[in-house]
Amino acid sequence: MASESSGLVISELRAGYGSMEVVSGLTIQVVPGEIVSLIGRNGAGKTTSLLAVAGLRYGRNSGRVTVDGVDVSTASAPRVLAHGLAHVPEGHRILRTLTVHENLQLGAFGRRRDGRKAIKATIDRVQELFPILAKYDTRTAGYLSGGEQQMLAIGQALMAEPKYLMLDEPTSGLAPVVVQAILDTLVQLCDSGMGILLVEQNVSRALHISGRCYLMERGQIVMSGDSDVLIDNPKVSAIVRGTAEVDVLPAEPSHP
Repeated sequence: MASESSGLVISELRAGYGSMEVVSGLTIQVVPGEIVSLIGRNGAGKTTSLLAVAGLRYGRNSGRVTVDGVDVSTASAPRVLAHGLAHVPEGHRILRTLTVHENLQLGAFGRRRDGRKAIKATIDRVQELFPILAKYDTRTAGYLSGGEQQMLAIGQALMAEPKYLMLDEPTSGLAPVVVQAILDTLVQLCDSGMGILLVEQNVSRALHISGRCYLMERGQIVMSGDSDVLIDNPKVSAIVRGTAEVDVLPAEPSHP
C-alpha cells in the first residue's frame, strides 16, 4: 500500500444526518491507477460515505480525508474538487434543460481560467471516451436515454480533470451493453493513472472490475481484501443480499 502522501486516504471517517451517525470509523485508501470497490447492502452507509468525503456534510463529521497528502477533511465540495477528487452521485445528476455540450462546459467551471482551448481539449477527450456525447453534442440532455445521461454525468465530472473519481452506482438500471461501455471506460481511466472508488450493488460486477474491495455493513468495514480472493468467498454475496449476518461492533459516540 502506498503512503498517505500518495492517494485518496480516508481515515476513521464518521458521518451521518443530524444526530444520527450512519458511518462509523470508515478507513479506505485508493492509490493512483487502481479501482477500489465499496460494496454492501442498501442502507449500509456507502452513499453517505461518498457524500461526506466529497465535502457534502449533513451532520457532525469527524475523521480525516487527504488527497495526495493535502488535508481536505473540512473543505467545501468545490475545494475538494479543486484538489483533484470528483464525485459522480447516483441518479444521472445532470442539467436536463442544457445541451450535452453545455453540461460538459459546466463541469469545467472551476477551470475557467485555463481558457477555451484547454477546456475544448478536455471535451474532446471526454467525447473520445464516450463517442455518443460527440454525436449528441447539441442535443438537450433531457432527451438522452438513461445510459447516455449517465455517460454525460461521468463526462461532466471528468471535465474537472480529477486525479481521483468516486462513483455511486454508475451502472444501476442500465442495459447490459451500456453497463459494459461504462465499465470499459473506468478501466481506461484506471490504466491512465486515475484512482477510482466505486460503489456498486452488483457484487460480481464490482469484484471483477476492481483490484481491492471493502465490504460495508451498518456503517463499518467488516471485510476487505483483494477482489480476486473475495470473489470466491460466498459470505460476501450473502451479506450484501442480507441472507447472512456479520458481527459489527457498537459504534463509539461521535466527537462533538
